[in-house]
Amino acid sequence: MTVMESSAADPYVWGAVYAALPATAPGCERGPRDQLIELCPPPPGGYTAADEIVRSAAPQNPTQTRLAELCAALVDTNALDGIPDPVPLIDGVLYRDSLAWLYGKPGAAKSLVALDWAGCIANGMPWQLREVSRGQVLYLVAEGASGVRRRVRAWEQAFGTAMSGVKFLPVAVQLLHGTDRQALIALVTDMSPVLVVVDTQARVTVGADENSDGEMSKVVQAADDLRVASGGACVLMVHHSAKSGLDLRGASAFEGAATSIVKVTKDGDCVKVQCDKQKDAEPFDAFSLRFRSVGESVVLETGQRHGTNTTSETKIVGALRDSFGTTSATGPQLLEASEVPKSTFYRSLNALVERGVIVNLGSRSRPRYALPEGTLASRAPTNPS
Repeated sequence: MTVMESSAADPYVWGAVYAALPATAPGCERGPRDQLIELCPPPPGGYTAADEIVRSAAPQNPTQTRLAELCAALVDTNALDGIPDPVPLIDGVLYRDSLAWLYGKPGAAKSLVALDWAGCIANGMPWQLREVSRGQVLYLVAEGASGVRRRVRAWEQAFGTAMSGVKFLPVAVQLLHGTDRQALIALVTDMSPVLVVVDTQARVTVGADENSDGEMSKVVQAADDLRVASGGACVLMVHHSAKSGLDLRGASAFEGAATSIVKVTKDGDCVKVQCDKQKDAEPFDAFSLRFRSVGESVVLETGQRHGTNTTSETKIVGALRDSFGTTSATGPQLLEASEVPKSTFYRSLNALVERGVIVNLGSRSRPRYALPEGTLASRAPTNPS
């Protein structure tokens, strides 16, 4: 059967030939399509088939395609109730489908906190009495890889279980390098973890200007790409604090993008984990934790609520007991006797008063500090271990 004969019998063959021919030709009164119609009249449905072929072959307008997607995503006030609430990963601390930053000064134990979170989530164990959603964890060890084994073994010994469910990647994958980023996105897509830890941000953005909102916005986008690729994980960026220690180092792009920002500070053997930001929930109360030596490393455990949580607090209580006994002391007197630096003295003193370890027998404007009745005869506290 010839093409012409096939065209006469099959509307899609005729339509394909018609669509492939130009409508006009130079020097000809009748164009190729007109000649086709004369030689081989269209079968039933021929013109319809030609229109479908032309439309399918035409390049799609990306703006119109995106517009259709946006229109489909529109909701009215009633449909807002169908948007789900944030799903906790660690109740009140971290959330699924979010970007989070954990930051602190070098040596402030932020990596220990991140590792503790990872182990608890992977094993479905509560963290500091907070419920967790169990799932696989990807931990990108871009800094301090040599110490991870000791920390993990200490954690496993302390909790009596293997840190199963955590996959460690001891490679400084560069988030701003196209090949590295795409390979990591593919890995996350295959794993579908509930938590992705990037420790530290500085080591995976080598050469980038941390003070540039433009460059750091690219870091935020890379983190968000990981979130999307995972199917809704919490992507936790471990980062350093500014020199002041008061906030995140670098551009302000992180604060705007973060669902959660958590700060870690260390004072002697005490580690404080506090909330700087929760976008969609109430900020959590600060956690006071302690180091405990296990094996070749340390783990974090709950600090004492009614005792002293820091070395500075221990010195203040000891000075009040030993130097003033059954009497009371003013703030300056206690500052001198305790030999605690002024920069931390009043913060520690206020924390002791708030917890009831020390009482104020004076007024707010003229305080006088003493130990609560019934505690004077007890032994002075020792430094926390």
